[in-house]
This record gives sequence, C-alpha cells and structure tokens, in this order.
Amino acid sequence: MNHKIFQFLFIWIVASAATLLPQTSFSMNTKDEFLMKRPYGTTPKGETVEEVTLINSFGMKVKYIDYACTITHIDVVDKKGNFQNIVLNLPDLESHIKTNRRFAAIIGRYAGRIKGGNYTLNGVFHPLPTNANGAALHGDPNGFDRRVWSRKDFVKKHSMGSTFSLMSPDGDQGHPGNVNVSVTYELMKNKNEFRISYHATTDQPTVMTITNHAYFNLAGAGHHGLSSHLFQIDADQFVDTDAKKLPTGKILPVADTPLDLRKPIDVTLYLNAPSEIMGNPPGYDHTMVLNKYDGKLRKAAHVHELQTGRVMSIKTTEPAIQFNTGNGFDKSEMGGEGIAYDKFDGFAMETFHFPDSPNQPDFPSTVVTPEKPFDSRTVFTFDVIK
Repeated sequence: MNHKIFQFLFIWIVASAATLLPQTSFSMNTKDEFLMKRPYGTTPKGETVEEVTLINSFGMKVKYIDYACTITHIDVVDKKGNFQNIVLNLPDLESHIKTNRRFAAIIGRYAGRIKGGNYTLNGVFHPLPTNANGAALHGDPNGFDRRVWSRKDFVKKHSMGSTFSLMSPDGDQGHPGNVNVSVTYELMKNKNEFRISYHATTDQPTVMTITNHAYFNLAGAGHHGLSSHLFQIDADQFVDTDAKKLPTGKILPVADTPLDLRKPIDVTLYLNAPSEIMGNPPGYDHTMVLNKYDGKLRKAAHVHELQTGRVMSIKTTEPAIQFNTGNGFDKSEMGGEGIAYDKFDGFAMETFHFPDSPNQPDFPSTVVTPEKPFDSRTVFTFDVIK
C-alpha cells in the first residue's frame, strides 16, 4: 500500500476513535500531523497520568507520559519504509513506578554520581542521600524520575510538543535553593527531529545537571544485542574513574583504548573483553568529554544501524555524553514489546555535565545562581541510509 495512503487511513482511524472516546483529547492540524493525549493510569498517591502522542508529516511518532516525563515510544522509519519503536520501554505505569532503571525518564537534580554523597558550596557543606558505594546517584531515592510533572501542550507552525514543569523546594535531595524546572519535548513537523530543552531557575546558588535516561536500539526495541550498530562520538578524551565508577579527577585520552569512538566502530568487539578500562565483566558506562565545548549546540554523536539503515545523530549544548551499553539488563523486566530486556539490548547516550563536578574544581562548573539559570538543549535527528 502507498505510504501516504496508509498514513492517511491511520490518522483517519485515530481521529474517528477520538470522537468515540470522550477521555481522549485529539488535536489535528493537517492530514499528516497531530497531537493526541489519553489517560495512562493513576499513581498510588492518586495522581493521574496522561500519555501524549505526537506524529509529524513523515509519520515519525513520539509518545511520553507525565510520570518522570518518561518517553515511551519513538517510532521512526527504516530503509524498507517500516516504522518501529526504538526506545526501550515498559508496558504500564506500575512498571515505570517500580523500575530502578529509569527508562527514558528525566533525571535530576543532579544526573550522575557525586563522590562521598556531599559537596561544599560557598563554604556550606551539603550532605546528600547515598547508595551502597557511598555516592549520590541521580537524586535517589526521590529524584525527578519519581514524580508526576505538570504539563502544558503546544502546537506551533513548525513543531508540536509539551512543556513539563516541576517545583523542587529548598533542601530537595539535600541541595540548596528553591528551583523551578521546565523540560520541553518538541517534535518538528517537517523533519524527523526531536528536541529536548531544559531550563531551571533558583533563588540561591545550587548545583544542577539534568538529562534524559533513554535507552535506544535502532534495530527496534526488543531486538537483542547491538552487533549491527556502529557508534561514533566526537570525544578525544574521557573522565577517568575508579573501581566504583567515581571520577578520579583525571581527564584521559581515548586514543588506543576501546573508548576511541571518533570513527564509527562496532563496540561489541569490546563487550566480551575484560580490561582495566572496560571492567570485568566488561561494558561501556563512561563519560565521554565532547570536543569544542562552548555551551552552544553542536554535533556530538552518530549511530548507524546497518540492518534497518536507521541513523540517529545527536547535537547538544552539554560538555559530555554518558555512553552506556545496557550492562545492567538481566531479563528481569519485561519490555513493552513483551520481550524481556537482556544485557546489551540497548544503549544510552545521556548528555550532561561531568559527574562529581561539585567536588572537582577543574571540571566545567555545574553551579546555578539566580543570575545564571540552568539552560541545556539536546537534539535527536533521525535518518535512513538506503
């Protein structure tokens, strides 16, 4: 069937369903683009959660929910014209609430590890909750990924999406300052591009770095392994860490190591080869220091999946990418496709500032003040090589 005819019929069916289901809100702009929302569930606290669906003129689809601003689907086309979700996801709200893996959720106030679970800012000592390694990690146990955010949807001339907002009070997760956070998800109408914008203001100095914790598999979520992927990251250096994955303060060159991703490589060559850098058992979970950091949006990474021809390019204003190959998956959680995720079934590329920056004066600063708000952007662009 012709792709445009199929797309029109699909949208007509969804629009017809919307007229039959009063709980579904539907906003259609042309025959090719629309924004729809529907109930997704209720938390144990009684908070209602909705799911938003965006579809652009090329048929690219993005879905996300109010809980943790979690992205549940990104459907993109392959070289044969087939659409498939490429974001690892869970089947329902209950699963998202139970998981500790933060599937495509927003992480904060501080994404990454803070050594010792404390830092001193302007002479004031700030203790934070710690994990078994004695470090603070991702705001646990009550980070931004454990909360229902407020949401306002929008449709513009060239894009559509939602802006989420959250108020983080003084002392939240041990950090100072009343902080107002907003995260905007935006799908471009006439190109296969998904944008995430972060903004936060504070009434006193604090530290922040926020990211999205999505795992991808460009062969399709539920596809096992990463052997058909080629990874490239524009990073000449990486952040050195100790056995507990905590920064030593050193920035080392990637040359002659498995972390040299400056040209496209098959990383599975190193996933069965224990080493000092890769660990034992081996796996990528490294902070890659992006080249030419100046706070402006620039190219950072490129991933090509050979079987489907799908390509994902990443631009960011951030100084680093945390590259992770799904080392912790162990078939204990069932994905939304009805397939249990196993080791290396997905990869993450989290754009953010370096871990432990509040304790590392030589790292780019993560201090946010009333005069200097937090601003960050990351752009995911999808294409096909036929």
